[in-house]
Amino acid sequence: MNAAPRFSLRAAVTDSVSTGRRDELPAAVEPEAAAEPAPVAPRRVTKTTKTVRPATRQGARGITVWVEPEIYRMIKLVGLDADMTTQDVMLEAINDLLAKKGKGRIAKTR
Repeated sequence: MNAAPRFSLRAAVTDSVSTGRRDELPAAVEPEAAAEPAPVAPRRVTKTTKTVRPATRQGARGITVWVEPEIYRMIKLVGLDADMTTQDVMLEAINDLLAKKGKGRIAKTR
């Protein structure tokens, strides 16, 4: 009986899918002889469309930060080592910054 390989969270975070790295070049794809595509009408976007947010995000605002892949992996690994989500790691970092700047600890966890 063969034992399945053991799952590693560290390996999952540092794999090519998570890092965006590609070790292999994609194989060349031969273009197919396709018929002329049918014209597509442009989509109309209306202002009445609203996205329903989950209850945990009601009244909250999002912050996007762009970081290098290595920093992203380190943040993910900190969370894995402490059994925390990335959300929790970033809220702790925000709380530490606010405390350092004398603004108090006001960021709340879910």
